[in-house]
Amino acid sequence: MKFSESFRIGSLELKNRFIMAPVKSAYGNPKGEVTPRHLTYYDNLSKGGVAMIILEPVAVSQSGKEHPKQLAVHLPDSQQQLQKIVDVLHKNNTYACLNLNHAGRAANPKATGMPPEAPSAITCPATGQTPEILQKQEIEGIVEGYRQAIKVAAAAGFDAIEIQAGHGYLIQQFLSKRTNLREDEYGQDKTLFIKEVFDVVRAGRENLTVLVRISGHEFVENGFGPAENKIILDMAKEYGFDAIHCGFGNACDTPPWYYSHMALPEQKQQEVVGAIRKQTGLPLIVAGRMGDIDKLATYERKNLTDCIALGRPLIADPNFVNKLLQHQTDDITLCGYCLQGCLANVKNGSGIGCIVNPNIDKQPVPASVAKSVAVIGAGPAGMAAATQLSVMGHKVTLYEKKAALGGQFEMAYQAPHKGSMLRPLSSLIKQTEKNVAEIKLGTTISAASLGHFDHFIVATGSRQRIPEIKGLDEQYSMTSLEFFENTKPVKGKRILIIGAGMIGIEAAEILADQNYDVVITKRTDTIANDMEMITKKLMLKRLEQKENLLISPNTTLIEFTTDGVKYQNAGETKEWQPFDTVIIAAGMEPENDLYQQLQTEQKSAQLIGDANHPEDIFAATQQGYQAAIALG
Repeated sequence: MKFSESFRIGSLELKNRFIMAPVKSAYGNPKGEVTPRHLTYYDNLSKGGVAMIILEPVAVSQSGKEHPKQLAVHLPDSQQQLQKIVDVLHKNNTYACLNLNHAGRAANPKATGMPPEAPSAITCPATGQTPEILQKQEIEGIVEGYRQAIKVAAAAGFDAIEIQAGHGYLIQQFLSKRTNLREDEYGQDKTLFIKEVFDVVRAGRENLTVLVRISGHEFVENGFGPAENKIILDMAKEYGFDAIHCGFGNACDTPPWYYSHMALPEQKQQEVVGAIRKQTGLPLIVAGRMGDIDKLATYERKNLTDCIALGRPLIADPNFVNKLLQHQTDDITLCGYCLQGCLANVKNGSGIGCIVNPNIDKQPVPASVAKSVAVIGAGPAGMAAATQLSVMGHKVTLYEKKAALGGQFEMAYQAPHKGSMLRPLSSLIKQTEKNVAEIKLGTTISAASLGHFDHFIVATGSRQRIPEIKGLDEQYSMTSLEFFENTKPVKGKRILIIGAGMIGIEAAEILADQNYDVVITKRTDTIANDMEMITKKLMLKRLEQKENLLISPNTTLIEFTTDGVKYQNAGETKEWQPFDTVIIAAGMEPENDLYQQLQTEQKSAQLIGDANHPEDIFAATQQGYQAAIALG
């Protein structure tokens, strides 16, 4: 594979052609300082074989920040702070690149302390914020911010800088006819701002290698595509820059493409990359769901790119590159591009994580004293606990009542447009099988049959909560688990789903796609509120097109009769015609009977995952990891 070969970009001789794309971490603090969590995270990443790491984006001025916990480059001590990360990367033989940006209309007032500023007052749909119009003096200040940021990067020891000129951020906002409606010189010549930025980059770069990041296609009406990008590509060459880094989408209008969501079509991406490739002779780096072995082979065969940028695949497995180069591809923990542990936790400020890699920001912890541990239940929580305990040096026996590992994670990839979730599930199973010495499948156990262990971790999952509705027990029905496990057939044409959380709404889409007539109810107005936000928006947009699906929020079911279903909505009692099948998806409740038995017998035990409190896969694997660490 050519991507394993060395490659020169500017003055840098890369040891291979894998580069880490800039991924926001939210590991910082409101001061913009580097934290110990940053250092552990970048230490783990830079030991994994990647040739260069492009740090999470930094804003060149306070007004350009996107996140309250974003690293800073514009403060008096930024050089000393950022150098801490540079030193970690260099220690591990990895080049360090700093991504320089100003978010413009995508800036976050909670981070900046001021309204967003942009070329024109065009609202950012993703934030709902309408920016104030930048005045010439403020533009000059931002350009000066780039000048100072380049000095900081050089002084901190960075090997390269990357100028963000795409993804709907400030430089592209000035270039775009959609977002630049100005009538002054910055509107008459929409390239003026990027020229001013590129001028200070050229003047101040010294020995720094310079990358330019673009959005190959915004996938929005009148947006940037390959043709519109030609001006950036030509200017990058004119100004002597060293490489183009191509991503997709923009932060305001098309977040699914910007964050490389699993539901997006691969073919469109490949077509865009091919078009960009034809327009520039500069080395090309491509990002966007590139953590797929077959996809890498395709890009190599078609000569679509010179280098590969990996973002979230390295969060799932920092050793992705080492394993690939050592032909250990079966051992790679693969990303499903679900955004559940990464994007969601950046947005809420808790810091980037991963549903299948709970220790991305943690150092290895050996067992203080090796113990014998029984882990009961092999869903995400149980597998994470058993694997971590085994890695630490404990003697682990993992019990599972079903014939296979996976638990309710098995349901995730069955939903429409979520097939890639099979990748992390398979990886989690492989890691469990590799590390856990004793796995007993098809084994139903009680406290009495468990035998002697020093400690017990109970991860027995959850069961369907059955609502108390008059006449429901006389209706042909099944639980959401029975539906997804296909242990009970769907009968007839008319289907009622009780509960419009993630599981219920995914079942509704499956059935609507199969031409059933579906009604799904929710007692409140929160539809799929337990689903990752971008996944939810994409799904609801698809469901809006389905005439055979009715979503009925604020609806309380009263009674099932032979004549139909009585329900209350908006204070009125109404009735639907009878349904052939009812699917119950009205939430889950812990399955913790075994834990109660162990407690009665005063055994040393922990209760984790859905057996403790039903949540999502990220919470389950985190609890499994933490349970292992707590045992010591």
